[in-house]
Amino acid sequence: MYIAKVEAKIFRTPLIVNFKTTYGELPPYQSHLIVRITTDTGLTGLGEASELPFFTGETAETMKVLVEKKLGPAIVGKPIYSLRNIHHTMGMVLGNATGAKSAIDMALWDLQGKRLKTPIYELLGGERKQPVRVAYVLGDESPDKMARAAKEMADAGFDTLKIKIGSDFRKDIEAISQIRQAIGPAVHLRIDANQGYKVKTAIQVIKEIEPFKIDYIEQPVPGWDHDGLRQIRSASSIPIMADESAHSLKDVYQLAKKEAIDLIGIKLIKCGGITPAVQIAQFSEAIGLQCVLISPLDTLLGTNASLHLSTILPGNHSHEMVGPYYLKNDPFGALEVKGVMDIPNGIGFGIEDIFDGIVEG
Repeated sequence: MYIAKVEAKIFRTPLIVNFKTTYGELPPYQSHLIVRITTDTGLTGLGEASELPFFTGETAETMKVLVEKKLGPAIVGKPIYSLRNIHHTMGMVLGNATGAKSAIDMALWDLQGKRLKTPIYELLGGERKQPVRVAYVLGDESPDKMARAAKEMADAGFDTLKIKIGSDFRKDIEAISQIRQAIGPAVHLRIDANQGYKVKTAIQVIKEIEPFKIDYIEQPVPGWDHDGLRQIRSASSIPIMADESAHSLKDVYQLAKKEAIDLIGIKLIKCGGITPAVQIAQFSEAIGLQCVLISPLDTLLGTNASLHLSTILPGNHSHEMVGPYYLKNDPFGALEVKGVMDIPNGIGFGIEDIFDGIVEG
């Protein structure tokens, strides 16, 4: 079965929340790229990449051009199971473009599941057991506002919360204190500085928040500062996660070699799709690192892909798949707001091909 056609569309969904990080406030809508790959037999598979231009350097418009003009034409005619060769070909055409590549990779996995009439978690070697625990992510706001939102989400059933910090370390410490007081000791709490601190400040913050039972701190310093992460980890009683520092398997290897981290945050648009994410997960498991999936602002399509992938990841942390909770008018469906998600049991990702019905814009 061979790739006959690669198509791409852009659509936008309104956000139902205001969300702020060290990168600034998100716009009132989220842009998504959807890719459909059709085989020579007419079978189709879907993939998604929701833009985070400050993270991957790609807008939805950029990704669409890259898929239609470069990546798609380069892989037409290749067997749908030749993922290694397809990724090599895409790498020769474009060195980075991980968001665009991830949508293509996802569509190929969807195709394989449909071809074999099986869900993706079975192809990955995972099992569909209990529902996946999901963490709710809160934006960087005033401490009292963050505490109220945290209490509301804990009451809604989330046993894990992540809060965005990094803009003002004094406010961050106060926010963490108020949130812990609001949610009590049983709810897991993780924090994400999104590269907002210098090493000295990060160590100071960590020492002051030690009493508040923090699961881990994510990316306290700039992504390029591997030595800074190592310094922080050596001085910290709180585990350290790499996100902006860990785009590729090579990045993870270098961080592990420096003994700079305890966890890896995996985003499909960051690493290039499920195929490279599996490599990162397997390497991480072999050397004792845990992994957390971060699927920000994806529709149910991208969320389902992450749910399937979660079945093989090392560690027992809640994963961050908040898109369906943040988006309005998701064309792939809606989810009840609660602290767990069921792993889809349909073939492929369990998503209907509605590509022709999606209006671009």
